[in-house]
Amino acid sequence: MVLHRVLNDICRLNRIRYYSPNNEGEKLPFDRIFRGTDFISTKHGCFGPIRFFVPTKALNDASIIVHLRDPRDVLTSMFFSYCFMHFGEIEANTGYRREVAEAGIDKFVLDMVGDKYDSYKGDYGTGARYKKYIGNIYDRYVCYLATVVDQPNTTLVSYEEMVLNFNSWLRKILAAFEIDNVEGVHKAISRRHAATVKTDEENIRAHKRKVTPGDHKNKLKPETILELNRKFEQILDKLGYSSAQYQTTQIPEIGR
Repeated sequence: MVLHRVLNDICRLNRIRYYSPNNEGEKLPFDRIFRGTDFISTKHGCFGPIRFFVPTKALNDASIIVHLRDPRDVLTSMFFSYCFMHFGEIEANTGYRREVAEAGIDKFVLDMVGDKYDSYKGDYGTGARYKKYIGNIYDRYVCYLATVVDQPNTTLVSYEEMVLNFNSWLRKILAAFEIDNVEGVHKAISRRHAATVKTDEENIRAHKRKVTPGDHKNKLKPETILELNRKFEQILDKLGYSSAQYQTTQIPEIGR
């Protein structure tokens, strides 16, 4: 949501049309896109943030921003979204959502990267509504690396840098746009949004639950982390998240 608000401000300040799943107006029609309609290539503007890869011929010519986070932290955060935070067909911490919470976070995160992902009901921040097109969480990272990460027109940035060095992160985001008065836009957006990524007390029922990178080390069992390290080994190495040495005080040198 921080990225959404930043993109929204960049587009508003520079008169760029903004298509986002979070907009009330200009939305992205994912159902049509996954059925074969190349919506993005027929429009001009900024499209995102999209929580999974969507196909379009525009990828060859567009400026692409890939904003990724340590997948182990993504999975940890997703557990709290599924059980306690996101709205959906049933209330948080009731019915099958409570059953998932009681089964525990370790089972959940391992299921989210394997075949059992399909057995979970509802969405609640998991992207399951489009699972037949985008796969489980592991599949999505593999797709990012295979399709966009190494493209010459891609800017690769990280959640960790957003939290630990917002101004540096913002400059990389702005560099992907062709805009005038970059310094003025940077100053305005930093003033408005930099404080929103500061750490606070954890609240498992708040959308901003806990922003500190590396939370998987506090929430998951060592054997679960080892299994995720094995599963994501090549992805962690490629994105700069060393499975053995990643520290929450460091900003991963993400990308090439």
